[in-house]
Amino acid sequence: MRVRFSSVGRDPRRGFTLIELLVVIAIIAVLIALLLPAVQSAREAARRAQCTNNMKQLALACHNYESSNGSFPMGDHIGRNNNGQPMRQDFGHFVALTAYFEQGATWNALNTNLTCFVGANSTVNSIGMNILWCPSDDVAGLRCPNSDPPDPTGWDNAYQPMTYSSYAGNMGPLPYHYKDTKLPQSNGIFNHHGGKDPATGNVFGPANFTPIKISAITDGTSNTILYGEHAHSRIISQDLGDIYGPNWWSSGDWGDTTFSTFFPPNYFKTFAQANQATNPQAPPQKFPNGNNWTMTATSNHPGGCNFAFCDGSVRFIKDSVSSWSPNAVTASGSQDNWVYTVNQPQGVFQSLGTRNGGEVISADQY
Repeated sequence: MRVRFSSVGRDPRRGFTLIELLVVIAIIAVLIALLLPAVQSAREAARRAQCTNNMKQLALACHNYESSNGSFPMGDHIGRNNNGQPMRQDFGHFVALTAYFEQGATWNALNTNLTCFVGANSTVNSIGMNILWCPSDDVAGLRCPNSDPPDPTGWDNAYQPMTYSSYAGNMGPLPYHYKDTKLPQSNGIFNHHGGKDPATGNVFGPANFTPIKISAITDGTSNTILYGEHAHSRIISQDLGDIYGPNWWSSGDWGDTTFSTFFPPNYFKTFAQANQATNPQAPPQKFPNGNNWTMTATSNHPGGCNFAFCDGSVRFIKDSVSSWSPNAVTASGSQDNWVYTVNQPQGVFQSLGTRNGGEVISADQY
């Protein structure tokens, strides 16, 4: 005899109640909130590792150049205009290094009989190279358009399609446009020719500097900075002027592919000025000549910047590294003739920027 079981009394299938659904959503939100920082940290770690690798490759290229030529490249070169007259700062040391990081064709494309900033050299200016771009500097890979302003205009009034660099060479703890015997002169690695612009008579740094040999680094290669980060996005985010201006990869002008250790890394974050209290977007100008802040080491990595040293190592230096305070620095004079007075001893960061200052620095100081 078959026995039939009745389904009476069974609970019918049902969906989530509203409360249960809200609980599930809340749990998912908590998990996302917990995992998102970890994902972001992992991504930043990958970006920082790629940045470190870029800087190691630049340091290696620089040492190969020194081995072949007997010195490191100059921070800038003196170019000539279409009339053959000498100009002021011209193409920078990255252009001289192109053959040493597998960009020999770029060097061959450069017309060295003319300044870099003419239409004949626009091909070189527009070339973008991954080795010069930090992954955290998200705008470094942009190319300045060549049709509408604001655009960099060459000396022959030809528009230049410029690309940028996230890195810059150390020229020591000296400020922008100065005339001062009290402060260290350009005792970093990448010297500028300096002198006067024959067209205008303007002073643009001490004259008659020569390329630096590795034997001139008497402070020790492990205690002297070779390259630092100089993030294009950090500079234009604080600048109300021409966003295409700073960090031209091919330029040897001050603050494009050279940086100063006169101020600590990312100093504009900490030492905001009174004008920012009323205008948060204003650049943090410490002196009447506000270009000093554009020449400091900057990055988008949290807490500091990567630096390649003359021994080829790459180290992360925090924003809080020992430094003289910008508030202890005063300036007098006028454009191209600033005289700076520092009322504090130089800090560890300034010492790391000198090649022959005789400072004693231990690794645990930074």
